[in-house]
Amino acid sequence: MPASLHELLQPQVILDVVSRIRERQSRLGRWIGFQPNRYDPDTVSLAGANTVSGDTRYATFRLFDFTRVTAKMRAPGTGPSTVAPNPLGDVRISCARFHEKIPLSYEELGNLSPIVGPNSQIDPGGQDYLSRQTRHIARQFNATVELLTSGMLQDNLYFQQNGDNWVGFIGNPGGVAFQIPFQVPAGNKGQLNMLGNGAIVQVPWNNPGAPIFGNLQSIKAAFAQLSGYPLCHAWLNSLMWYNIVVNTEVRNLAGTAASPFAEYDRVPERGVDGMPTEGYEAMLKADPTIAFHITDEVIITGNTDIDPSYSTAPAAAVVQKVVPDNMVFFLTEPSSQWTRMYHGGEYVVENPGMPGAMRRGYYFWHEYVTQPSAIDLIGLLNCVPLLYIPKVVAPATVNF
Repeated sequence: MPASLHELLQPQVILDVVSRIRERQSRLGRWIGFQPNRYDPDTVSLAGANTVSGDTRYATFRLFDFTRVTAKMRAPGTGPSTVAPNPLGDVRISCARFHEKIPLSYEELGNLSPIVGPNSQIDPGGQDYLSRQTRHIARQFNATVELLTSGMLQDNLYFQQNGDNWVGFIGNPGGVAFQIPFQVPAGNKGQLNMLGNGAIVQVPWNNPGAPIFGNLQSIKAAFAQLSGYPLCHAWLNSLMWYNIVVNTEVRNLAGTAASPFAEYDRVPERGVDGMPTEGYEAMLKADPTIAFHITDEVIITGNTDIDPSYSTAPAAAVVQKVVPDNMVFFLTEPSSQWTRMYHGGEYVVENPGMPGAMRRGYYFWHEYVTQPSAIDLIGLLNCVPLLYIPKVVAPATVNF
């Protein structure tokens, strides 16, 4: 149908550019120290509280354990007892390599207005559009770090081959897939047979009669016995938190007339958009030594570039919760003593004729192309989480 004169000449008043999905840097990766929060001028790279950089994609760390064995007593006038040397272990790792680009033609960029108008004004070289697309790549890499963090803490991180790509999942997606193992002991997973004496969680936590307080004390004792590190934190989502606060044992220990929690507050931090984060922290009156971190954040995995929340993304797009509904991650205090994110190095030639330069971890650049004129927005990340002490991680399945 032909357009009317009114439609052809109607001016556009562009009020704003709006995202229907909030920009954020997810809490779990930031809490554990994997998300970047500073620029390291020595390595020319972005770094986090618990990241370490190297010049290759391959690295090694050594194991030399402390001991809790008591010394042997000897009779007067006798020589020392002979003991075996403390064994030395060697763990070799290789980085996962994440590499993406967005190609943009200058034929299109040179004829764009600013995204927030006015339409009669030319955006020189499409700079407004370019800056937004660069941030788009950065958000994908931040989501990838969250995937790696959650996958490490569950010891359930898989990659599935799809053409030339490998797509990350939490849980085995089937097909041609492989697992990145973090060696969390089998007893520290599932219903927590941590000491080999039987499962700690024998009654699911969605049963109000489950001995949740008793389970927490048993997990504390197991942490002390397995590694000497204390149980300090539990990560869960809102559905699991409800199971805890309506639990009979938890409520009775708090006092029948009182609330079951001593604290229940929004996390006192703000996201990159200046808005309060969606996460919450709480402590139980029955046991104020454990901080409960409550998050309902999700990541999108599968063979897709489009978030299915507000789009027609393919059926391959999978919405996965950072903390699944039926699980609680029990952890000690975050520290580089038991985990780090290793940022590997790779030589990058940013444009033809330029020398290669070592770039570690996160790196983003523009590559200019001729005939036809175009620009590629490129992101690169070589990284892998390192779990030095797997026994301080207990991803429990408490609903079954």
